Amino acid sequence: MTSYHPPAVHACPDCDAFFFRRRLRTINFFGVQAWSDGVPTAFWRQEPLVRCPSCWALFWLDDTEEIGVMPDRPAKMGRLQRAWLTWRGDPQGLLREQDQWDRAILSWGAARYLDWVSFDDVVHVLGRSRDVSSERVLWLRKRIWWGLNDRYRTRIDGTPLSGASAWPRALERRNMEVILDLLRDGEATPQSLVEQGELLRLLGHFDEAVAVLRSVPEDGHFQGRAVRIESLARRADAQVRMLSPPSW
Repeated sequence: MTSYHPPAVHACPDCDAFFFRRRLRTINFFGVQAWSDGVPTAFWRQEPLVRCPSCWALFWLDDTEEIGVMPDRPAKMGRLQRAWLTWRGDPQGLLREQDQWDRAILSWGAARYLDWVSFDDVVHVLGRSRDVSSERVLWLRKRIWWGLNDRYRTRIDGTPLSGASAWPRALERRNMEVILDLLRDGEATPQSLVEQGELLRLLGHFDEAVAVLRSVPEDGHFQGRAVRIESLARRADAQVRMLSPPSW
């Protein structure tokens, strides 16, 4: 099962309100869908661009610093137990845990978890990304790519997604071409090569897609994805496809 450590506490750079950042302990991949464009579909993922739940400001999560960690909530303790533990010298540290919890609630009790950003939020930030790093521009453009591809996706029960975003085809292709250029300018990792092959396939450059995908090293996961996307390219299939059943 997917489980979490106690959340880290950060502060919004605009309004200084506290918010929680999830910290994964274990991951359960049951029910996660694998799509050819590599969209993250796990509910536990944390996006780098976030929205403050208090003032709705948009900011990059890694630009904020961890203030502390919210402790686990201790078991309830009555007055008699408190008196007994105080008399014993708190041998198991239960009073200390309660004190830590009380101080955390006093400081961070109003903190909330972050809101996810919308497609329009990402487009807004991309339009003001003059001084943003190439890595962040790449994420913004990929997030737009994934959002536009939602029109091809279905839920685990097979029903189509509702409210998929839409752009003119020329703008959509241009976004994909820019992503492809950014990937080519970066390090040729297995993941990058698979993404390049998928973009080339969706753009209709099937022979070039096959050549790139065949260059993916035999590392297991990404090489397996490359083989399945290559088979789509060889069939001149230019649509986003699910690569795995929902039971993955």
